[in-house]
Amino acid sequence: MRVRARVAYHGADFHGFAENPGVRSIAGDLNKAISLVVGEPISVTCAGRTDKGVHAIGQVVSFDVPEGISLERLASSVNRQSSPSVLFTDLQFVDQDFDARFSATSRTYSYRILNSPDLDPFLVDRVWHIPSQLDLSSMQKASSHLIGEHDFSSFCKKPKLKSGETVSLVRNVKYATWSSPNENDLFFEISASSFCHQMVRSIVGTLVSVGLGKISHDYLPKLISLADRQAAGEIAPPQGLILLSVEY
Repeated sequence: MRVRARVAYHGADFHGFAENPGVRSIAGDLNKAISLVVGEPISVTCAGRTDKGVHAIGQVVSFDVPEGISLERLASSVNRQSSPSVLFTDLQFVDQDFDARFSATSRTYSYRILNSPDLDPFLVDRVWHIPSQLDLSSMQKASSHLIGEHDFSSFCKKPKLKSGETVSLVRNVKYATWSSPNENDLFFEISASSFCHQMVRSIVGTLVSVGLGKISHDYLPKLISLADRQAAGEIAPPQGLILLSVEY
């Protein structure tokens, strides 16, 4: 029976979502915990493979379990094994053709920047600390150029392809906006049909360059058209990024 589960995790102690031999991963912990409960090997499929140090509130996974499994018992048992770093927050049975990755219609991420002279020690693995003052208005203007369908090659890590393979880095961004609930916190939220590898962090790094006055906000359309990763800004560190939600 196919299960859809929403997962939250603190990514600081993990080498990303994808299972890799010899290192701790989100998928590795989940596969081990679920398999122990159901009594057979289980492998989860996720909506978005987050990198090392990236967090999630609304990651979604799908996997199959034998008939007769109680979802309440499954969630309780997995959470006892995996919390507080990883937590099931919702489970439900779904149609057998549901796939956490391919059934998704959009994903939404948030990135947090602490724009203050000093770094709060309690936020060290949850924010990007930038002591220099950022121009939020220019960053917001630059963000508006991201909306719509574009080739985001300038913001994506080039995928490794076999001979003759091609891949499209065209993505459709629904919205991209900044907010500042107080004088020190800056939050960037972006939603798109899907994201290529390191896309959000590359965008944030480039927008920070705008905020620091290194790039003009009206240069973004040109930067996008170049389709050249070397033309964009630095990649923002992983700890400020959170996968907020996945829509179906």
